[in-house]
Amino acid sequence: MSTLVEIEQAIDRLPTGELDQLAAWLEGRRVRRAVAPVPPREPDFLGRAREIWGEKPAGEKLSQLVSRSRD
Repeated sequence: MSTLVEIEQAIDRLPTGELDQLAAWLEGRRVRRAVAPVPPREPDFLGRAREIWGEKPAGEKLSQLVSRSRD
């Protein structure tokens, strides 16, 4: 079984007791997914620097601008 149609067809053939078990399992899985914490994204330091100073800052190297901004 690899398609939704195949899964639906198999579910239609389940006895009532097993259908109830499947429904409970799916509900538990849905609830766990809903409350699962989303890991924080790592900061994009280079992207942020490019937003501030552009792709190629005039005059100084990016590393020099960053060092100077920390003073």
